[in-house]
Amino acid sequence: METTVRKTAKPDMRRKVIDIKPETFRGLSVIAASRGTNLKRFIEISLDELVESYDDAAVYRYLQQTDPEGMEMLSDDEQAAFEKKYGL
Repeated sequence: METTVRKTAKPDMRRKVIDIKPETFRGLSVIAASRGTNLKRFIEISLDELVESYDDAAVYRYLQQTDPEGMEMLSDDEQAAFEKKYGL
């Protein structure tokens, strides 16, 4: 008898174990339940929304101030590789 194993994790997803204070866990669980979803899915959606709403200009300003590499211009080859990698 042969058994097949199905992978349920998406290959482009990352796993991270985090520590949450009990009162935070309880509060997030209540919010998730009130929205009709489970805690894990609620946290995933909340993190996605946080990243989507973050201001790219603020990130760029921060990098300009703190990372001198952020001030270097890309060569034509580097820019082409970047655009190809991110489908721009």
